[in-house]
Amino acid sequence: MTTLAHADRPHDAARPLCDRRDRPLSEPSALLFVVLALMTFGVLMVYSASRTACDAGDSYYFIRHLVFVPAALGAFAAGAFLPYRLLNGRGVAWTVLATAVVLLGLVLVLGVERNGARRWFVLGLGGLNLSFQPSEFAKLALVLFLAWLFARPEADPRSLRRGFAPAILAIGLVCGLIAKEDFGTGALIGFVAAALCLVAGWRWWYALILTVPGAVGFYFTVLQVPFRLERLRVWLDPWKYFDGAGWHICQSLMGIGCGGLFGVGLGAGIQKLYIPENTTDFIFAVICEEMGLLGGLLVIGLFGAFIWRAGRIVRAAPDRFAFLLSSGILLTIGLQAAMNISVVTGALPAKGIGLPFISYGGSGLVMMGLAVGLLASVARRSGAAEAPARAPQPLVYRPVPMTRAPCVSAGVSAPVSDERAAPSPVDDVKEPVTDA
Repeated sequence: MTTLAHADRPHDAARPLCDRRDRPLSEPSALLFVVLALMTFGVLMVYSASRTACDAGDSYYFIRHLVFVPAALGAFAAGAFLPYRLLNGRGVAWTVLATAVVLLGLVLVLGVERNGARRWFVLGLGGLNLSFQPSEFAKLALVLFLAWLFARPEADPRSLRRGFAPAILAIGLVCGLIAKEDFGTGALIGFVAAALCLVAGWRWWYALILTVPGAVGFYFTVLQVPFRLERLRVWLDPWKYFDGAGWHICQSLMGIGCGGLFGVGLGAGIQKLYIPENTTDFIFAVICEEMGLLGGLLVIGLFGAFIWRAGRIVRAAPDRFAFLLSSGILLTIGLQAAMNISVVTGALPAKGIGLPFISYGGSGLVMMGLAVGLLASVARRSGAAEAPARAPQPLVYRPVPMTRAPCVSAGVSAPVSDERAAPSPVDDVKEPVTDA
Protein backbone atom coordinates (compact mmCIF):
# COMPACT_ATOMS: atom_id res chain seq x y z
CA MET A 1 0.00 0.00 0.00
CA THR A 2 2.85 2.33 0.75
CA THR A 3 4.42 1.66 -2.64
CA LEU A 4 1.16 2.37 -4.48
CA ALA A 5 0.48 5.51 -2.49
CA HIS A 6 3.88 6.90 -3.40
CA ALA A 7 4.18 5.54 -6.94
CA ASP A 8 4.57 9.05 -8.27
CA ARG A 9 7.58 9.57 -5.98
CA PRO A 10 9.67 6.37 -6.19
CA HIS A 11 12.55 7.88 -4.23
CA ASP A 12 10.23 8.26 -1.21
CA ALA A 13 8.69 4.80 -1.49
CA ALA A 14 11.84 3.02 -0.38
CA ARG A 15 12.32 5.24 2.65
CA PRO A 16 10.88 3.98 5.94
CA LEU A 17 7.83 5.82 7.13
CA CYS A 18 9.56 6.80 10.40
CA ASP A 19 12.33 8.57 8.42
CA ARG A 20 9.84 10.79 6.58
CA ARG A 21 8.26 12.28 9.65
CA ASP A 22 9.01 15.87 10.53
CA ARG A 23 12.06 16.31 12.71
CA PRO A 24 11.51 17.94 16.13
CA LEU A 25 12.43 21.57 16.56
CA SER A 26 16.07 21.89 17.56
CA GLU A 27 16.90 23.50 20.89
CA PRO A 28 18.74 26.53 19.40
CA SER A 29 15.77 27.21 17.09
CA ALA A 30 13.31 26.86 19.96
CA LEU A 31 15.32 29.29 22.09
CA LEU A 32 15.47 31.77 19.22
CA PHE A 33 11.70 31.60 18.64
CA VAL A 34 10.93 32.17 22.33
CA VAL A 35 13.39 35.08 22.55
CA LEU A 36 11.96 36.63 19.37
CA ALA A 37 8.44 36.36 20.80
CA LEU A 38 9.51 38.08 24.03
CA MET A 39 11.39 40.79 22.11
CA THR A 40 8.30 41.37 19.96
CA PHE A 41 6.31 41.97 23.12
CA GLY A 42 9.04 44.34 24.23
CA VAL A 43 9.02 46.38 21.02
CA LEU A 44 5.23 46.74 21.07
CA MET A 45 4.99 47.63 24.74
CA VAL A 46 7.94 50.05 24.74
CA TYR A 47 6.28 51.83 21.81
CA SER A 48 2.94 51.97 23.59
CA ALA A 49 4.29 52.90 27.03
CA SER A 50 6.55 55.68 25.70
CA ARG A 51 3.71 57.56 23.99
CA THR A 52 2.47 60.19 26.44
CA ALA A 53 -0.75 62.19 26.51
CA CYS A 54 1.15 65.46 26.01
CA ASP A 55 2.95 64.39 22.86
CA ALA A 56 1.41 61.55 20.87
CA GLY A 57 4.45 61.45 18.61
CA ASP A 58 6.94 60.83 21.43
CA SER A 59 8.87 57.78 20.22
CA TYR A 60 12.33 58.45 21.69
CA TYR A 61 12.52 55.19 23.66
CA PHE A 62 10.94 53.21 20.84
CA ILE A 63 13.51 54.29 18.24
CA ARG A 64 16.42 53.56 20.58
CA HIS A 65 14.91 50.19 21.48
CA LEU A 66 14.75 49.28 17.79
CA VAL A 67 18.52 49.74 17.68
CA PHE A 68 19.03 47.49 20.71
CA VAL A 69 17.02 44.56 19.31
CA PRO A 70 19.29 43.87 16.28
CA ALA A 71 22.32 44.27 18.55
CA ALA A 72 20.86 41.66 20.92
CA LEU A 73 20.16 39.28 18.02
CA GLY A 74 23.74 39.78 16.84
CA ALA A 75 24.98 38.94 20.33
CA PHE A 76 22.79 35.81 20.27
CA ALA A 77 24.34 34.73 16.95
CA ALA A 78 27.85 35.42 18.24
CA GLY A 79 27.25 33.34 21.36
CA ALA A 80 25.57 30.52 19.42
CA PHE A 81 28.46 30.09 16.98
CA LEU A 82 31.19 30.56 19.60
CA PRO A 83 32.43 27.17 20.84
CA TYR A 84 31.65 27.38 24.54
CA ARG A 85 34.73 25.30 25.39
CA LEU A 86 36.90 28.30 24.49
CA LEU A 87 35.56 29.96 27.65
CA ASN A 88 36.63 27.08 29.86
CA GLY A 89 40.10 28.29 30.72
CA ARG A 90 41.89 29.90 33.65
CA GLY A 91 42.94 32.92 31.61
CA VAL A 92 39.46 33.58 30.23
CA ALA A 93 37.66 33.11 33.57
CA TRP A 94 39.99 35.35 35.55
CA THR A 95 40.14 37.99 32.82
CA VAL A 96 36.35 38.21 32.56
CA LEU A 97 35.91 38.40 36.34
CA ALA A 98 38.66 41.01 36.74
CA THR A 99 37.15 43.11 33.96
CA ALA A 100 33.76 43.02 35.67
CA VAL A 101 35.25 44.03 39.02
CA VAL A 102 37.22 46.90 37.50
CA LEU A 103 34.16 48.23 35.66
CA LEU A 104 32.03 47.97 38.80
CA GLY A 105 34.63 49.94 40.71
CA LEU A 106 35.06 52.60 38.04
CA VAL A 107 31.33 53.22 37.67
CA LEU A 108 31.14 54.20 41.34
CA VAL A 109 33.63 57.00 40.64
CA LEU A 110 33.17 57.94 36.97
CA GLY A 111 29.62 56.78 36.32
CA VAL A 112 26.60 58.95 35.59
CA GLU A 113 24.02 59.31 38.36
CA ARG A 114 20.36 58.67 37.50
CA ASN A 115 17.48 58.45 39.95
CA GLY A 116 19.91 58.76 42.83
CA ALA A 117 22.12 55.84 41.74
CA ARG A 118 25.49 55.85 39.97
CA ARG A 119 25.26 52.76 37.79
CA TRP A 120 25.90 53.80 34.16
CA PHE A 121 28.69 54.78 31.84
CA VAL A 122 27.55 57.16 29.09
CA LEU A 123 29.42 57.04 25.80
CA GLY A 124 28.92 59.93 23.41
CA LEU A 125 29.08 58.82 19.78
CA GLY A 126 28.37 61.88 17.69
CA GLY A 127 24.81 62.91 18.48
CA LEU A 128 23.95 59.54 20.05
CA ASN A 129 24.56 58.86 23.73
CA LEU A 130 24.85 55.18 24.58
CA SER A 131 24.62 53.95 28.17
CA PHE A 132 26.33 50.87 29.53
CA GLN A 133 25.51 49.25 32.86
CA PRO A 134 28.45 47.16 34.17
CA SER A 135 26.21 45.13 36.49
CA GLU A 136 24.61 43.48 33.43
CA PHE A 137 28.03 42.28 32.32
CA ALA A 138 28.85 41.16 35.87
CA LYS A 139 25.86 38.77 35.89
CA LEU A 140 27.32 36.66 33.09
CA ALA A 141 30.93 37.16 34.23
CA LEU A 142 30.30 35.67 37.68
CA VAL A 143 28.38 32.71 36.24
CA LEU A 144 31.24 32.00 33.82
CA PHE A 145 33.85 32.20 36.59
CA LEU A 146 31.96 29.85 38.93
CA ALA A 147 31.34 27.38 36.10
CA TRP A 148 35.08 27.25 35.36
CA LEU A 149 35.97 27.11 39.07
CA PHE A 150 33.87 24.02 39.76
CA ALA A 151 34.52 22.30 36.42
CA ARG A 152 38.28 21.99 36.86
CA PRO A 153 39.60 18.42 37.19
CA GLU A 154 41.07 19.24 40.60
CA ALA A 155 37.95 21.07 41.82
CA ASP A 156 36.26 19.90 45.02
CA PRO A 157 33.13 21.96 45.82
CA ARG A 158 32.81 20.20 49.19
CA SER A 159 36.19 21.50 50.35
CA LEU A 160 36.25 24.68 52.42
CA ARG A 161 39.61 25.75 51.00
CA ARG A 162 39.23 24.75 47.35
CA GLY A 163 35.46 25.03 46.91
CA PHE A 164 33.92 27.42 49.42
CA ALA A 165 36.60 30.07 49.96
CA PRO A 166 37.36 31.10 46.32
CA ALA A 167 33.67 31.11 45.40
CA ILE A 168 32.60 33.22 48.37
CA LEU A 169 35.39 35.74 47.73
CA ALA A 170 34.28 36.23 44.12
CA ILE A 171 30.59 36.44 45.05
CA GLY A 172 31.21 38.87 47.91
CA LEU A 173 33.39 41.17 45.80
CA VAL A 174 30.97 41.39 42.87
CA CYS A 175 27.77 41.63 44.93
CA GLY A 176 29.30 44.13 47.36
CA LEU A 177 30.26 46.54 44.59
CA ILE A 178 26.82 46.25 42.97
CA ALA A 179 24.69 46.43 46.13
CA LYS A 180 26.15 49.80 47.09
CA GLU A 181 24.17 51.50 44.32
CA ASP A 182 21.74 48.76 43.22
CA PHE A 183 20.65 46.45 46.03
CA GLY A 184 18.08 44.61 43.88
CA THR A 185 20.58 43.53 41.23
CA GLY A 186 23.14 42.65 43.90
CA ALA A 187 20.59 40.43 45.67
CA LEU A 188 19.65 38.77 42.37
CA ILE A 189 23.28 37.97 41.51
CA GLY A 190 23.89 36.71 45.04
CA PHE A 191 20.91 34.32 44.91
CA VAL A 192 21.93 33.03 41.48
CA ALA A 193 25.54 32.49 42.55
CA ALA A 194 24.57 30.69 45.77
CA ALA A 195 22.13 28.44 43.90
CA LEU A 196 24.77 27.64 41.27
CA CYS A 197 27.27 26.72 43.99
CA LEU A 198 24.74 24.36 45.57
CA VAL A 199 24.11 22.80 42.17
CA ALA A 200 27.88 22.40 41.72
CA GLY A 201 28.15 20.43 44.96
CA TRP A 202 28.44 22.77 47.94
CA ARG A 203 27.51 21.19 51.25
CA TRP A 204 24.06 22.39 52.25
CA TRP A 205 25.30 24.07 55.39
CA TYR A 206 27.66 26.26 53.37
CA ALA A 207 24.58 28.27 52.43
CA LEU A 208 23.84 28.80 56.12
CA ILE A 209 27.28 30.37 56.55
CA LEU A 210 26.24 33.03 54.03
CA THR A 211 23.42 34.21 56.30
CA VAL A 212 25.91 35.99 58.57
CA PRO A 213 27.56 38.22 55.92
CA GLY A 214 24.16 38.51 54.23
CA ALA A 215 22.60 39.88 57.42
CA VAL A 216 25.48 42.33 57.86
CA GLY A 217 25.17 43.50 54.26
CA PHE A 218 21.38 43.85 54.62
CA TYR A 219 21.86 46.00 57.71
CA PHE A 220 24.26 48.44 56.06
CA THR A 221 22.71 48.55 52.56
CA VAL A 222 19.02 48.54 53.53
CA LEU A 223 18.32 49.32 57.18
CA GLN A 224 20.88 52.15 57.24
CA VAL A 225 19.70 53.69 53.94
CA PRO A 226 16.51 55.73 54.49
CA PHE A 227 14.90 55.34 51.07
CA ARG A 228 15.42 51.56 51.02
CA LEU A 229 14.05 51.20 54.55
CA GLU A 230 11.02 53.18 53.41
CA ARG A 231 10.49 50.71 50.57
CA LEU A 232 10.08 47.95 53.15
CA ARG A 233 7.41 49.94 54.96
CA VAL A 234 5.66 50.68 51.67
CA TRP A 235 5.71 47.00 50.73
CA LEU A 236 3.80 46.11 53.90
CA ASP A 237 1.03 48.68 53.23
CA PRO A 238 1.44 50.53 49.90
CA TRP A 239 -1.94 52.30 50.05
CA LYS A 240 -0.92 54.05 53.26
CA TYR A 241 1.78 55.84 51.24
CA PHE A 242 -0.30 56.38 48.12
CA ASP A 243 0.76 60.01 47.55
CA GLY A 244 4.40 59.36 48.38
CA ALA A 245 6.73 56.38 48.22
CA GLY A 246 3.85 54.01 47.45
CA TRP A 247 2.94 55.75 44.19
CA HIS A 248 4.81 53.26 41.99
CA ILE A 249 3.24 50.08 43.28
CA CYS A 250 -0.24 51.58 43.75
CA GLN A 251 -0.37 52.82 40.16
CA SER A 252 0.99 49.47 38.97
CA LEU A 253 -1.73 47.53 40.80
CA MET A 254 -4.40 49.91 39.48
CA GLY A 255 -3.12 49.40 35.93
CA ILE A 256 -3.28 45.62 36.31
CA GLY A 257 -6.82 45.91 37.66
CA CYS A 258 -7.96 48.18 34.82
CA GLY A 259 -6.92 45.60 32.23
CA GLY A 260 -9.35 42.94 33.35
CA LEU A 261 -9.36 39.73 31.36
CA PHE A 262 -8.81 41.00 27.81
CA GLY A 263 -7.29 44.46 28.38
CA VAL A 264 -8.26 47.88 27.09
CA GLY A 265 -6.41 47.45 23.80
CA LEU A 266 -2.89 48.05 22.60
CA GLY A 267 -2.05 51.74 22.91
CA ALA A 268 -5.37 52.58 24.61
CA GLY A 269 -4.15 52.42 28.21
CA ILE A 270 -4.68 55.46 30.43
CA GLN A 271 -3.33 54.21 33.72
CA LYS A 272 0.10 53.69 32.13
CA LEU A 273 0.48 57.48 31.99
CA TYR A 274 0.70 57.53 35.79
CA ILE A 275 3.03 54.55 36.21
CA PRO A 276 6.67 55.65 36.73
CA GLU A 277 9.34 53.69 34.84
CA ASN A 278 6.63 52.23 32.59
CA THR A 279 9.12 51.26 29.88
CA THR A 280 11.58 49.51 32.21
CA ASP A 281 10.84 48.20 35.70
CA PHE A 282 7.02 48.35 35.50
CA ILE A 283 6.41 47.44 31.88
CA PHE A 284 4.59 44.25 32.93
CA ALA A 285 1.85 46.44 34.43
CA VAL A 286 1.38 48.12 31.03
CA ILE A 287 1.12 44.68 29.40
CA CYS A 288 -1.61 43.66 31.84
CA GLU A 289 -3.53 46.93 31.38
CA GLU A 290 -3.57 46.89 27.58
CA MET A 291 -3.59 43.13 26.93
CA GLY A 292 -5.34 41.99 30.08
CA LEU A 293 -4.80 38.97 32.24
CA LEU A 294 -4.47 36.79 29.14
CA GLY A 295 -1.60 38.95 27.86
CA GLY A 296 0.17 38.71 31.21
CA LEU A 297 -0.29 34.93 31.30
CA LEU A 298 1.04 34.71 27.73
CA VAL A 299 4.25 36.48 28.77
CA ILE A 300 4.59 34.22 31.81
CA GLY A 301 3.97 31.22 29.54
CA LEU A 302 6.76 32.32 27.21
CA PHE A 303 9.16 32.49 30.14
CA GLY A 304 7.92 29.06 31.18
CA ALA A 305 8.67 27.75 27.68
CA PHE A 306 12.14 29.27 27.88
CA ILE A 307 12.80 27.60 31.25
CA TRP A 308 11.55 24.26 29.90
CA ARG A 309 13.77 24.38 26.81
CA ALA A 310 16.77 25.66 28.76
CA GLY A 311 16.23 22.86 31.28
CA ARG A 312 16.46 20.30 28.48
CA ILE A 313 19.79 21.80 27.43
CA VAL A 314 21.06 21.66 31.01
CA ARG A 315 20.14 17.99 31.37
CA ALA A 316 21.78 17.06 28.05
CA ALA A 317 24.97 19.08 28.62
CA PRO A 318 27.98 17.09 27.35
CA ASP A 319 30.41 18.08 30.11
CA ARG A 320 30.48 19.63 33.56
CA PHE A 321 31.46 23.12 32.43
CA ALA A 322 28.56 23.23 29.96
CA PHE A 323 26.23 21.92 32.65
CA LEU A 324 27.20 24.64 35.15
CA LEU A 325 27.32 27.45 32.58
CA SER A 326 23.86 26.66 31.19
CA SER A 327 22.49 26.21 34.73
CA GLY A 328 23.74 29.65 35.73
CA ILE A 329 22.21 31.30 32.65
CA LEU A 330 18.89 29.56 33.27
CA LEU A 331 18.89 30.67 36.92
CA THR A 332 19.78 34.26 36.01
CA ILE A 333 17.03 34.78 33.44
CA GLY A 334 14.39 32.78 35.29
CA LEU A 335 14.95 34.45 38.67
CA GLN A 336 15.13 37.94 37.15
CA ALA A 337 11.80 37.45 35.39
CA ALA A 338 10.23 36.10 38.58
CA MET A 339 11.57 39.00 40.67
CA ASN A 340 10.38 41.66 38.21
CA ILE A 341 6.84 40.25 38.01
CA SER A 342 6.77 39.87 41.81
CA VAL A 343 7.72 43.53 42.27
CA VAL A 344 5.11 44.75 39.79
CA THR A 345 2.37 42.73 41.49
CA GLY A 346 3.43 43.76 45.01
CA ALA A 347 4.76 40.36 46.10
CA LEU A 348 8.26 41.82 46.68
CA PRO A 349 9.49 45.31 47.65
CA ALA A 350 10.27 47.68 44.80
CA LYS A 351 13.63 47.12 43.07
CA GLY A 352 15.26 48.43 39.93
CA ILE A 353 15.16 45.17 37.93
CA GLY A 354 13.91 45.00 34.34
CA LEU A 355 11.91 42.23 32.67
CA PRO A 356 14.32 40.18 30.49
CA PHE A 357 14.00 40.72 26.71
CA ILE A 358 11.00 43.06 27.18
CA SER A 359 12.07 46.08 29.25
CA TYR A 360 13.80 49.02 27.60
CA GLY A 361 17.57 48.98 28.07
CA GLY A 362 20.45 48.31 25.73
CA SER A 363 23.12 46.70 27.92
CA GLY A 364 20.65 44.34 29.59
CA LEU A 365 19.11 43.26 26.29
CA VAL A 366 22.45 42.67 24.58
CA MET A 367 23.93 40.71 27.50
CA MET A 368 20.80 38.55 27.75
CA GLY A 369 21.06 37.86 24.03
CA LEU A 370 24.69 36.79 24.45
CA ALA A 371 23.80 34.55 27.40
CA VAL A 372 21.04 32.76 25.48
CA GLY A 373 23.42 32.41 22.55
CA LEU A 374 25.83 30.53 24.81
CA LEU A 375 22.93 28.26 25.78
CA ALA A 376 22.38 27.60 22.08
CA SER A 377 26.11 26.87 21.70
CA VAL A 378 25.87 24.21 24.39
CA ALA A 379 22.78 22.74 22.69
CA ARG A 380 24.45 22.64 19.27
CA ARG A 381 27.36 20.65 20.63
CA SER A 382 25.37 18.31 22.82
CA GLY A 383 22.71 17.24 20.34
CA ALA A 384 19.89 17.88 22.82
CA ALA A 385 17.25 17.76 20.10
CA GLU A 386 18.20 14.19 19.14
CA ALA A 387 17.89 12.92 22.77
CA PRO A 388 21.27 11.13 22.89
CA ALA A 389 21.53 7.96 24.93
CA ARG A 390 23.76 9.37 27.65
CA ALA A 391 23.27 9.64 31.37
CA PRO A 392 22.11 13.11 32.43
CA GLN A 393 24.60 15.35 34.19
CA PRO A 394 24.41 15.05 37.99
CA LEU A 395 22.64 17.86 39.77
CA VAL A 396 25.19 17.86 42.59
CA TYR A 397 28.85 17.02 42.95
CA ARG A 398 29.34 13.42 43.96
CA PRO A 399 32.81 11.76 44.21
CA VAL A 400 33.10 8.50 42.24
CA PRO A 401 33.81 5.62 44.66
CA MET A 402 36.64 3.24 43.78
CA THR A 403 36.52 -0.54 44.16
CA ARG A 404 38.97 -3.37 43.57
CA ALA A 405 38.37 -5.62 40.60
CA PRO A 406 40.42 -8.79 39.90
CA CYS A 407 42.91 -8.66 37.03
CA VAL A 408 42.67 -11.92 35.10
CA SER A 409 46.05 -11.74 33.35
CA ALA A 410 48.30 -10.91 36.29
CA GLY A 411 46.19 -12.15 39.14
CA VAL A 412 46.27 -8.77 40.91
CA SER A 413 43.59 -6.24 41.76
CA ALA A 414 43.28 -2.90 39.99
CA PRO A 415 41.17 0.07 41.10
CA VAL A 416 38.16 0.77 38.94
CA SER A 417 35.11 2.93 39.42
CA ASP A 418 31.72 1.48 40.22
CA GLU A 419 30.42 2.74 36.89
CA ARG A 420 32.95 0.61 34.98
CA ALA A 421 32.44 -2.40 37.26
CA ALA A 422 28.95 -3.01 35.90
CA PRO A 423 28.44 -6.54 34.55
CA SER A 424 28.84 -7.08 30.84
CA PRO A 425 25.71 -7.80 28.80
CA VAL A 426 27.24 -11.20 28.04
CA ASP A 427 26.94 -12.12 31.72
CA ASP A 428 23.18 -11.81 31.50
CA VAL A 429 22.88 -14.52 28.82
CA LYS A 430 21.21 -17.63 30.22
CA GLU A 431 21.19 -21.18 28.92
CA PRO A 432 17.98 -22.16 27.17
CA VAL A 433 15.64 -24.24 29.30
CA THR A 434 14.28 -27.45 27.75
CA ASP A 435 11.76 -29.89 29.03
CA ALA A 436 13.22 -33.06 30.49
